[in-house]
Amino acid sequence: MIAISTLLALSLVVSLLLHSPAAADGFVTAQGSKLMLNGNPYRAVGVNVPHLSQGYLGTWFHWQQLYGTKEKMRQAMVEAIEDAERSKVAFIRFFASPGYPKDTADLYLKDPAEYWRLMDELFALCRQHHVKLIPSLGVFGKWNMDYGELRTAVLNPQSKTHEATYSYVREFVTRYRDDPTVLLWELDNECFLTADVDMKDRPALPKGVYPEGATDIREKYAREDSFSFDMLVRFYKEMTAFIKGLDSNHLVTSGDSGPREESLSRRETFPNFEYRNDTVREHLANLLESQPEPLDVFSIHMYGNFATTRKVCKLPQLDFLRARVRAIHAARAPVFVGELGQTDPNLPDDPEAKWTRAALDLLDEEGAALVALWVWHFPWQDKDFNIPHGSAQPLLMQRVAEWNAKYAGLK
Repeated sequence: MIAISTLLALSLVVSLLLHSPAAADGFVTAQGSKLMLNGNPYRAVGVNVPHLSQGYLGTWFHWQQLYGTKEKMRQAMVEAIEDAERSKVAFIRFFASPGYPKDTADLYLKDPAEYWRLMDELFALCRQHHVKLIPSLGVFGKWNMDYGELRTAVLNPQSKTHEATYSYVREFVTRYRDDPTVLLWELDNECFLTADVDMKDRPALPKGVYPEGATDIREKYAREDSFSFDMLVRFYKEMTAFIKGLDSNHLVTSGDSGPREESLSRRETFPNFEYRNDTVREHLANLLESQPEPLDVFSIHMYGNFATTRKVCKLPQLDFLRARVRAIHAARAPVFVGELGQTDPNLPDDPEAKWTRAALDLLDEEGAALVALWVWHFPWQDKDFNIPHGSAQPLLMQRVAEWNAKYAGLK
């Protein structure tokens, strides 16, 4: 009987393996700490163009200040994509929500058909130039502004914020779920930096970001606007499951930079915060807990230099980066460094990009799956981080091209 039972069990396993659905061509999958594409390991370096969709759609709040006309702004987005292809950049990460309430009213609420027509046009342009996209969907910091509700209203199924958030995610994800131009879905940008931060009496957004005649404007936040660690983890699970229920092709990442370097003391003492820096073990434990399954890919952000150290045990910047990558890999998850930026000196003052190239060398050595440079064709940060064109950073972009030729198939 035991032998027969064993044979039946083995035959069932073989049957499941033979008949389990294979990953569709063109979509990355996770295999332990690696990403796979079409049966091969996939690792890639991309860039951040935060305003890519709003710039192309003509709704970015700062268009007049930085571009003069919406036509020039749209052309600047085209040039950013064309330069990405020339520079052998694999993907662009961008903030994909409709923007401030004023921006949202300008197009998405006024003419949704035109909004999505232009988004389709943008995706087609990226496809034409062999550049993949990581849209950051803005699931936390967007829709409560439009309705004057608490920031935490997204957790309440009865709120307008919850309804609008899930509706926009459903629209976006179902529209592009069969499109391999999307590399990953991202929930939002750096949400865990708000974990256990008391929002009581902090100033809300200025009136200028609201459309004329808007009445749902809050001048200050309340304590009830604060997210706890556990609230964020709960929502990550719920929203990721929602996206996966809509789209079986794409992986999901959080968009986090990682928890604050005093994350445990914030968890233990909120709202009467008593500051204490994490130890390395405390910080790595909170990092792993902060991005729960069913999230597929861990997101961290890293800004640094050779001269300064971190709050966590005074680790040198690159040692801190290595520790986080190794902890994530030990948890059998791929790493996405969604923002890699250089400080003191900033990139515009260092044409050799020494620290950034050293960070890329480290991430290459450690087997990190995805890295996105901060920032590309983004005049808002010309003095700090902007790479206005690939030729402004020849050594850095040579390193990017070498990585993507070796691991991402960009020859």
